[in-house]
Amino acid sequence: MKRSAALLLLLAAHSANAHDVRHHGAHVHGQADVDLAVDQGTLELALRAPGIGILDFERPPADSREQAALARARSILQSGSWVTLPTAAQCRLDHAEATAEGFAPVAVAAQPGQHTHAGFTAALRYHCANPAALRGLALSLPTLFPGLHEVIVNTATSTGQGRSVVTADSLRVPLAP
Repeated sequence: MKRSAALLLLLAAHSANAHDVRHHGAHVHGQADVDLAVDQGTLELALRAPGIGILDFERPPADSREQAALARARSILQSGSWVTLPTAAQCRLDHAEATAEGFAPVAVAAQPGQHTHAGFTAALRYHCANPAALRGLALSLPTLFPGLHEVIVNTATSTGQGRSVVTADSLRVPLAP
Protein backbone atom coordinates (compact mmCIF):
# COMPACT_ATOMS: atom_id res chain seq x y z
CA MET A 1 0.00 0.00 0.00
CA LYS A 2 1.40 3.36 -0.98
CA ARG A 3 1.80 5.84 1.86
CA SER A 4 1.69 9.57 1.41
CA ALA A 5 4.76 11.74 1.80
CA ALA A 6 3.01 13.54 4.67
CA LEU A 7 2.56 10.27 6.55
CA LEU A 8 6.19 9.32 6.08
CA LEU A 9 7.37 12.73 7.28
CA LEU A 10 5.06 12.57 10.30
CA LEU A 11 6.22 9.08 11.22
CA ALA A 12 9.87 10.00 10.67
CA ALA A 13 9.49 12.94 13.04
CA HIS A 14 7.79 10.61 15.54
CA SER A 15 10.66 8.11 15.33
CA ALA A 16 13.27 10.81 15.84
CA ASN A 17 11.38 12.29 18.79
CA ALA A 18 10.73 8.88 20.35
CA HIS A 19 14.44 8.09 20.10
CA ASP A 20 15.36 11.34 21.87
CA VAL A 21 12.71 10.89 24.54
CA ARG A 22 13.70 7.31 25.30
CA HIS A 23 17.38 8.12 25.69
CA HIS A 24 17.05 11.41 27.53
CA GLY A 25 14.08 10.36 29.68
CA ALA A 26 12.26 13.65 29.07
CA HIS A 27 8.52 13.45 28.80
CA VAL A 28 5.65 15.56 30.00
CA HIS A 29 3.46 13.99 32.64
CA GLY A 30 -0.22 14.39 31.79
CA GLN A 31 0.42 14.92 28.07
CA ALA A 32 0.30 12.42 25.21
CA ASP A 33 1.06 12.82 21.52
CA VAL A 34 -0.83 11.36 18.57
CA ASP A 35 0.31 11.52 14.96
CA LEU A 36 -2.64 11.06 12.61
CA ALA A 37 -2.44 10.69 8.84
CA VAL A 38 -5.09 10.16 6.19
CA ASP A 39 -3.97 8.92 2.78
CA GLN A 40 -6.77 8.10 0.36
CA GLY A 41 -8.81 5.46 2.23
CA THR A 42 -6.25 4.76 4.96
CA LEU A 43 -6.28 6.41 8.38
CA GLU A 44 -3.31 5.80 10.67
CA LEU A 45 -2.77 6.90 14.26
CA ALA A 46 0.41 6.60 16.35
CA LEU A 47 0.15 7.32 20.09
CA ARG A 48 2.93 7.99 22.61
CA ALA A 49 1.99 8.52 26.25
CA PRO A 50 3.90 8.56 29.54
CA GLY A 51 3.00 5.74 31.90
CA ILE A 52 1.96 8.14 34.64
CA GLY A 53 -0.63 9.68 32.30
CA ILE A 54 -2.28 6.34 31.59
CA LEU A 55 -1.78 4.75 35.01
CA ASP A 56 -0.94 6.32 38.33
CA PHE A 57 2.51 4.72 38.43
CA GLU A 58 5.69 4.43 36.34
CA ARG A 59 7.27 1.29 37.73
CA PRO A 60 6.63 -2.43 37.72
CA PRO A 61 3.16 -3.22 39.11
CA ALA A 62 3.28 -3.73 42.88
CA ASP A 63 0.27 -6.05 43.17
CA SER A 64 -2.48 -7.83 41.24
CA ARG A 65 -4.63 -4.66 41.14
CA GLU A 66 -1.85 -2.73 39.39
CA GLN A 67 -1.16 -5.69 37.07
CA ALA A 68 -4.84 -5.68 36.07
CA ALA A 69 -4.76 -1.89 35.50
CA LEU A 70 -1.71 -2.28 33.23
CA ALA A 71 -3.39 -5.08 31.24
CA ARG A 72 -6.63 -3.05 30.97
CA ALA A 73 -4.78 0.05 29.69
CA ARG A 74 -2.91 -1.95 27.06
CA SER A 75 -6.14 -3.65 26.00
CA ILE A 76 -7.98 -0.32 25.60
CA LEU A 77 -5.14 1.16 23.57
CA GLN A 78 -4.92 -1.88 21.29
CA SER A 79 -8.68 -2.17 20.80
CA GLY A 80 -8.96 1.29 19.27
CA SER A 81 -11.93 2.09 21.54
CA TRP A 82 -10.29 5.45 22.28
CA VAL A 83 -11.06 6.59 18.70
CA THR A 84 -14.58 7.46 17.50
CA LEU A 85 -14.92 7.81 13.75
CA PRO A 86 -17.89 9.13 11.77
CA THR A 87 -20.16 6.24 10.80
CA ALA A 88 -20.52 7.67 7.30
CA ALA A 89 -16.78 7.13 6.68
CA GLN A 90 -17.34 3.35 6.88
CA CYS A 91 -13.98 2.63 8.51
CA ARG A 92 -12.81 -0.76 9.71
CA LEU A 93 -9.78 -1.45 11.85
CA ASP A 94 -7.08 -3.22 9.78
CA HIS A 95 -4.19 -3.24 12.25
CA ALA A 96 -3.76 -2.50 15.94
CA GLU A 97 -0.88 -2.84 18.35
CA ALA A 98 -0.03 -1.42 21.75
CA THR A 99 3.04 -1.73 23.92
CA ALA A 100 3.83 -0.83 27.50
CA GLU A 101 7.53 -0.22 28.15
CA GLY A 102 9.30 0.25 31.45
CA PHE A 103 6.81 -1.64 33.61
CA ALA A 104 8.78 -4.90 33.78
CA PRO A 105 11.03 -5.61 36.76
CA VAL A 106 14.63 -4.63 36.05
CA ALA A 107 17.23 -7.37 36.66
CA VAL A 108 20.01 -4.88 37.41
CA ALA A 109 19.34 -2.19 40.01
CA ALA A 110 19.14 1.34 38.66
CA GLN A 111 21.86 3.75 39.64
CA PRO A 112 21.06 5.79 42.75
CA GLY A 113 19.04 8.87 41.91
CA GLN A 114 18.18 7.58 38.43
CA HIS A 115 14.47 7.51 37.53
CA THR A 116 13.29 5.45 34.62
CA HIS A 117 10.25 6.55 32.63
CA ALA A 118 7.65 4.04 31.59
CA GLY A 119 5.32 4.68 28.70
CA PHE A 120 2.82 3.40 26.19
CA THR A 121 2.75 3.37 22.43
CA ALA A 122 -0.10 2.34 20.17
CA ALA A 123 -0.58 2.18 16.42
CA LEU A 124 -3.92 1.85 14.65
CA ARG A 125 -4.67 1.59 10.95
CA TYR A 126 -8.16 1.85 9.51
CA HIS A 127 -9.42 1.36 5.97
CA CYS A 128 -12.28 3.74 5.20
CA ALA A 129 -14.64 3.06 2.30
CA ASN A 130 -15.82 6.70 2.28
CA PRO A 131 -12.79 8.81 3.31
CA ALA A 132 -14.53 12.02 2.20
CA ALA A 133 -16.69 11.67 5.33
CA LEU A 134 -13.59 11.87 7.57
CA ARG A 135 -13.94 15.56 8.42
CA GLY A 136 -13.20 14.97 12.07
CA LEU A 137 -13.06 12.36 14.79
CA ALA A 138 -13.01 12.12 18.57
CA LEU A 139 -10.23 10.86 20.82
CA SER A 140 -11.51 9.89 24.25
CA LEU A 141 -8.09 9.37 25.85
CA PRO A 142 -8.53 12.12 28.51
CA THR A 143 -11.86 10.63 29.66
CA LEU A 144 -10.60 7.03 29.64
CA PHE A 145 -7.36 8.00 31.39
CA PRO A 146 -7.92 11.05 33.63
CA GLY A 147 -4.16 11.39 34.18
CA LEU A 148 -3.89 12.61 30.58
CA HIS A 149 -4.78 16.28 30.81
CA GLU A 150 -4.10 16.95 27.14
CA VAL A 151 -3.33 15.09 23.95
CA ILE A 152 -1.41 16.92 21.23
CA VAL A 153 -2.64 15.67 17.85
CA ASN A 154 -0.57 16.30 14.72
CA THR A 155 -2.56 15.68 11.55
CA ALA A 156 -1.55 15.18 7.93
CA THR A 157 -4.12 14.86 5.15
CA SER A 158 -4.12 15.47 1.42
CA THR A 159 -5.31 19.03 2.11
CA GLY A 160 -2.63 19.95 4.65
CA GLN A 161 -1.23 19.56 8.12
CA GLY A 162 -2.62 20.68 11.42
CA ARG A 163 -2.37 20.47 15.16
CA SER A 164 -5.12 20.08 17.75
CA VAL A 165 -5.20 19.78 21.51
CA VAL A 166 -7.66 17.29 22.96
CA THR A 167 -8.80 17.65 26.59
CA ALA A 168 -11.59 16.08 28.63
CA ASP A 169 -13.72 19.11 27.71
CA SER A 170 -12.94 18.96 23.99
CA LEU A 171 -12.41 15.52 22.43
CA ARG A 172 -12.92 16.49 18.78
CA VAL A 173 -10.10 16.56 16.24
CA PRO A 174 -11.02 18.43 13.05
CA LEU A 175 -9.50 17.23 9.79
CA ALA A 176 -9.03 19.58 6.87
CA PRO A 177 -11.95 19.23 4.41
